[in-house]
Amino acid sequence: MNIAFLKRLITGVAVIGILVCGTTASSEDKFPSRNIEYVVGWGAGGGSDIFGRIINMPVRRQLNTTISVVNMPGAASAISMEYVQKQPADGYTLLGLTSELVSNHMQNRTKFTHRDFAPVMRAHVDIGMLQGSPKSPFKNWQELIAFAKKGERKIRLGGTGAASFDQIASMIILESAGIADKITYIPFDSAGEMHAQIMGGHLDAMYEEPGVTLKMIEAGQMIPLIVFTKERLKKLPEVPSAGELGYDIPPMMWRGVVAKKGTPDNVIAVLEQAYTKAMESSMYKAFEKESLLDLFPGYMNSKQFAADLDREYELYKKIIEKLGK
Repeated sequence: MNIAFLKRLITGVAVIGILVCGTTASSEDKFPSRNIEYVVGWGAGGGSDIFGRIINMPVRRQLNTTISVVNMPGAASAISMEYVQKQPADGYTLLGLTSELVSNHMQNRTKFTHRDFAPVMRAHVDIGMLQGSPKSPFKNWQELIAFAKKGERKIRLGGTGAASFDQIASMIILESAGIADKITYIPFDSAGEMHAQIMGGHLDAMYEEPGVTLKMIEAGQMIPLIVFTKERLKKLPEVPSAGELGYDIPPMMWRGVVAKKGTPDNVIAVLEQAYTKAMESSMYKAFEKESLLDLFPGYMNSKQFAADLDREYELYKKIIEKLGK
């Protein structure tokens, strides 16, 4: 998913958004009766930012209210988690987050766990991939391994957030390949900044979802190295998969929407219905297809999402202990 596609969608619905964004509630008891703030724990230009902006377009129309998307990057999204916890538990402050909702607490970045939030819904799972710079000394995965083992210098690998999902998933692959100690991981708060650094040759490689950079890959601005799936992707058949190489396959990153714990059940139900229905819109379907988010089932309702967060907490605990992060 690239910025140009996002701009096309925004332009196409701008007039509609202006017409419907005002609230018409006759009573404060009706939710929503005022504007909603949707917080993104990452900077502009990345998958979570684009997802938040796309999905909230149809949600605005359904709820007949303004939803402001606000970026609060930093500390692998822990800053955004802390912010939401300071707001009332009324459904007017939402958090669009990824798997860091689970991992941040066990890495002491925040005192809050996933159980301090009320799940609204999980939208999808995304595919991980290591991608290289055209200016790097390697042009495919086997060349990267050979360069790493040669030991002339460490490979500069970028990702969003320190000890984040990006780093954890990358390290699982790099450990399996036997080159984890040949890597210097460089964290970024913004995917856009990281993209600029790799295209400028200041990074050798980065973790990113292929749907985010597909247009750049097709334009030769990024080199796909390895995809974190069991089998190769039909869209990128030349890229080896972790599964075919016998590597451990990291869990897939998800994106979802949560509110603060204590938000009334009826409010969560309204939000769940609105965001779930938004996923059926032609706008969101186009986003899913272009971003390769329709390859694996990922949707979960509020109750399913809550149960899966508990399961994932135990999984990440084991992974982080193994990696010593």
